[in-house]
Amino acid sequence: MLSRLKRDLTMAEAARAPGGARVDLLLVADMVAPSSKVLDIGAGDGELLRILGEQRGVDGRGIELSREGVNECVAKGLAVIQGDADTDLGNYPDDGFDYVILSQTLQATRQPRIVLENLLRIGQRAIVSFPNFGFWKMRLQLLVGGHMPRTDNLPYAWW
Repeated sequence: MLSRLKRDLTMAEAARAPGGARVDLLLVADMVAPSSKVLDIGAGDGELLRILGEQRGVDGRGIELSREGVNECVAKGLAVIQGDADTDLGNYPDDGFDYVILSQTLQATRQPRIVLENLLRIGQRAIVSFPNFGFWKMRLQLLVGGHMPRTDNLPYAWW
């Protein structure tokens, strides 16, 4: 059963599983083979890494831009470092991970092509998800506000 939150703008943001986990993250987790080595770029609060560890038994690592996000992840016992996807992915070795995941982060990068090229270099497989900015309410917010929308799942000012 899916439940909707109070002011959501897209189904990806609103959809929650009975345990409270975001459905988009559960779908991403289902794409990852058990016991894989995973790098989560833009780890945020660590929810995806937590799900991957609990449900898939992965060896998960993360990189997150915000200090608050890194602190939250580390407090949960997750292996996350502070870093910028635009500049720091070049430091990772070729084929160092089975999966590299960029979930709800691509739109916040300054050099998306370089970031995607690094994903393909670093991991044997890459999983990329992004917000549906074509949804009419998001487009209306862009038209009226003049900048990229902020939502419950994308609360940061990244423009």
